[in-house]
Amino acid sequence: MVTAAALLLFLLATGLLGGCATYSAKLQNLRPEVAAGDFDAALQTVEDESGKKDRTLYHLERGLIFHYSDRYAESNVEFAEAERLADELYTKSISEGALSLISNDNAISYRPRPFELAMVPYYKGLNYIFLGDRNAAQVEARRASVQMAKFVDATLDGLRDEDRSALDQIRNNPFLLYFSGMLYDWDGEINDAFISYRNAAVAYQQNHDLLQVDIPPSLGPDLVRLAGRLGFRDELDYLYQTCPDVFQYGDDPASGLPLTREDYEQAAGWRRGNGEVVFLLETGFVPMKSQVRFDIPIFANETYDDPDYWSWEIYYGMGNTQALVKGRKVEYWVSVAAPQLDDLQPGPFTGVRVSVADSLVPFVTTRAENLARQARVTFDAEKATIFFKTILRGLTKYLASRGAEKAGGDWAGIVANIFGAVTESADTRSWLTLPEHVNLARISLPPGTYDLEVEVLGPGGRPLFTRTVAGVTVAAGDWTFVARRVF
Repeated sequence: MVTAAALLLFLLATGLLGGCATYSAKLQNLRPEVAAGDFDAALQTVEDESGKKDRTLYHLERGLIFHYSDRYAESNVEFAEAERLADELYTKSISEGALSLISNDNAISYRPRPFELAMVPYYKGLNYIFLGDRNAAQVEARRASVQMAKFVDATLDGLRDEDRSALDQIRNNPFLLYFSGMLYDWDGEINDAFISYRNAAVAYQQNHDLLQVDIPPSLGPDLVRLAGRLGFRDELDYLYQTCPDVFQYGDDPASGLPLTREDYEQAAGWRRGNGEVVFLLETGFVPMKSQVRFDIPIFANETYDDPDYWSWEIYYGMGNTQALVKGRKVEYWVSVAAPQLDDLQPGPFTGVRVSVADSLVPFVTTRAENLARQARVTFDAEKATIFFKTILRGLTKYLASRGAEKAGGDWAGIVANIFGAVTESADTRSWLTLPEHVNLARISLPPGTYDLEVEVLGPGGRPLFTRTVAGVTVAAGDWTFVARRVF
């Protein structure tokens, strides 16, 4: 007969079921609200659905929502707090791990992934640009160039050697290095700008295939221009040899003949009296995580004295369950939950053209940053460790229920099993409002005020829609930064 105490425990345990919805499920309205421009509703969703272990994400989401709603100072306050919390989480030991083994990884404060944190100085830099604070924007440029590498190194420390290669390869983010170089260039720090451009060239050359990005055609001319001003001929020659894809000669538009290196370098300088527009267009959303459930076997007559060993044993056997259980008696199947990164369906956007009044030839953007690929490379590097911890959690819960059964009888074991089942939930947390891609165009224009016609293209180059960016002011010898987002 069921005792009142056991029934109470059962009801308490099953009552937890409603509280175990995944993060991505709880915030399912956030992306539609941001895409619709309903920023107040988006802020309220973040306020209502973020838990106390999601505080870093809470500030990251608010920071980006404030950025898109042109509340730049408030955005930077949120981003600064997110960075402070992230630094604490990466530098201090986390004492929450034991709790996650008896509940789930949502009991641990979320540490943003390196590619997420690397975007914070980018947005802070844009905020300062739009606030008219050039010096503060340059400070963010210095931080953007090291943020990715810093947090990649911290993440690599927790991974197996065999899982580190691709993540280690992208520790230097080519787009952020290039963006930093442009901010230095804008501020007249041309030596620092050349160093950032050089590092961007190396990173793009090494990683443009892995990250599925295009090398901006303006990067090569930037290197040529500053190398000429600084007298860095030997270093430029070395970059020609080691980064050939960065220097895209193309064809002479007048004759149709291939340009020579001399022609390329002659065309690399700024047109006298012109200003430079940096046009950044963010598209889509970075892929989110969802929950996948699977069963792990508990073998009869095993003591599981070394849960780590058994967790890896089960992980390696997941690809061939039949071989894993062959010759062994399965006493029980434990259901566990792990995150999976949802592959994006091909998006509707295939390119962007930017036209300016009185310009016969539209400017075409390049996909300079691909956060979807950053997310995939990061997740794949961490996947083995995530699944190991998931299996270890399942074993720990099962062993706890078996111990409770021995100590308190069948009902104690049943209650422990129920508690383990209803608290099983995957950690699907991520920065949900980040874009999928950042597209870049550089436009040289005479001084004046312009309306930019932005034409978003679909499959086959078919125009999908056009947006006008009005009132872009260009000054001679100066830089103008324009950033927009389409969903």
